[in-house]
Amino acid sequence: MTRALSQKNILQKRLAVGLMFVCLTLFSLYIYLLSSSVMHVVMRTETNHSASELKSQISLLESDFIAAQHAVSQNIAYLEGYEHVNEKIFVDRNAPSLVFNTQDPRR
Repeated sequence: MTRALSQKNILQKRLAVGLMFVCLTLFSLYIYLLSSSVMHVVMRTETNHSASELKSQISLLESDFIAAQHAVSQNIAYLEGYEHVNEKIFVDRNAPSLVFNTQDPRR
């Protein structure tokens, strides 16, 4: 009888130690996954911030490029004899004209 009780005690101790080990392992895994999740959120926020900074730098460079391109086209136009005109002339078509259409209007 005492032998059966001592074997039962040993089994209970082993089960208790095993259960403690499983609980400790699960708690460690929970802490690791929680910290990993927080780290990924922080990294994603930093990545979004750096991407928005890069986009603003690109837009500044594009505006500089457009301004430089406009200056170059204006210089080329002046070299070819074009001049800046202050008074504008607009063309007006008074009479409507007929246009030949090659497409079938029934489609």
